[in-house]
Amino acid sequence: MLRPFLLAALLATPALAEPIQLKVLTFNIWYGGDQVSFASVIKAIQLADADIVGLQEPDGKTLQIAALAGYPYADQRRHILSKYPIFDSALGETTQAKAPPYSIAGLDPSALHAWIEVSPGHVIALANTHLTSDPYGPELVRDGKTMSQVVQNETDLRLPEAQALIDGLKPLIDHGVPVILTGDFNSPSWRDWTKPAIALRPGPAYPVNWPVSLAFEKAGFTDSFRAVHPDPVQTPGLTWTAGRPAPYIPKGETFDRIDFAWTANLTPLAAVVMGEAGNSQNALSVTPWPSDHRAVLTTVLVEPIPTPALITVEPRPVRAGDSFVIRVASAEQGRYSAKVVRRGQTAPLIGISDVALDDRPTIRLSTLGLSQGDYDAVMLDASGQEIARTRFAIVPKDGHAEMKVTNSVTPHGDVALHFTGAPGFKLDWVGIYRKGEPSVYAYLGFAYTGARISGDLTFPAADLYAPLSPGAYEARLMFDDHYEVLAIAPFVVK
Repeated sequence: MLRPFLLAALLATPALAEPIQLKVLTFNIWYGGDQVSFASVIKAIQLADADIVGLQEPDGKTLQIAALAGYPYADQRRHILSKYPIFDSALGETTQAKAPPYSIAGLDPSALHAWIEVSPGHVIALANTHLTSDPYGPELVRDGKTMSQVVQNETDLRLPEAQALIDGLKPLIDHGVPVILTGDFNSPSWRDWTKPAIALRPGPAYPVNWPVSLAFEKAGFTDSFRAVHPDPVQTPGLTWTAGRPAPYIPKGETFDRIDFAWTANLTPLAAVVMGEAGNSQNALSVTPWPSDHRAVLTTVLVEPIPTPALITVEPRPVRAGDSFVIRVASAEQGRYSAKVVRRGQTAPLIGISDVALDDRPTIRLSTLGLSQGDYDAVMLDASGQEIARTRFAIVPKDGHAEMKVTNSVTPHGDVALHFTGAPGFKLDWVGIYRKGEPSVYAYLGFAYTGARISGDLTFPAADLYAPLSPGAYEARLMFDDHYEVLAIAPFVVK
């Protein structure tokens, strides 16, 4: 659902901005870019010189990559880099307890996109995702599964994840908002699996109407690469696999196009693949190529829409003793006020009043005098009416996260947790381990935090791989789908 004021703005206000060209890169950098060469990840992004980058598998390095590659703005929940200001489409963190599908982890289903202010007072919507990888459809084809088995696997596994994205972004599309969805979809396009195209594949294959690609097209999305290159024989655009690292490719590996920039309400103008040197399909390359995926660079023509009132706090979270920035945007370049308040309250603690947005869209404030805890930044119009709000938190200066188990855990019982000081990345997670377990892979179950900096998390017993027998255990707060431990909460099952 669109927020009421945004829906009203879209219906009442024409898109007044001139069309502009944007370059958008989608890039799975392979487990934080450390598998081959992190330096090459930075070189590849700089070579692409995209206006906006959707990263997959950054493993908590979104802000680091933005700084090294020269991008002034970054969204660490959605893993987006941008040359233009980025604003959250809601409150800046998950507000519901129910765990969403993996494709929209860390986000509310109604707030999947970020707003990118590509010109003053005008925005486009951009979302970024990663769908579940296994079981992988083309490998099922390779291994002799029937078409019905392959399609059923997609329908059961990845189609619900794609549908969650469609449901969240479809209202924007229906109201004429330019939308770009980048990602590693782990599912091919039906347009690439035609009889002429599959005849070129190294292994056995047959035409497949891949459900995810059909669902996106039915919802109004355009496969931007195929819009520019409609012939899959002449321009296959393969993104999987570039090798591990190139030029090594495991025996029996499949080859496909699974990295996309799906678009709506805009015009794709160009699209090229980036990858390893020596491959004629790759328009741009660095050596060594750092990922098992190739990247896709797409150029589009967009007519941005007038921005709703937006406010953001950078960084998020804020360390005690540091300063922070409040940034605002609005289609109306009038006067505004920005206030810091306690979470959910209205009484101002610090801020600025009655300033012109075109004169000062950004204000830097200090945390001195503000205790650690949860806060909101609120934007008020010239009449003093609240028009936008976002959440942030002030955490300990050393950045130390804390977590504790808040209930008595029994066999077959849930584990209730409270955590503070988490980084708020998209895929921060909690794993349940036996006490002192040395292997980071040996977790007994896991759950995502919803990209929250602080909050409560109930770990259902049903989500554990096996009931917890009496003994000593620990919950570990982990970093953005990675294995860096941020906090440990010991507990005993009696």
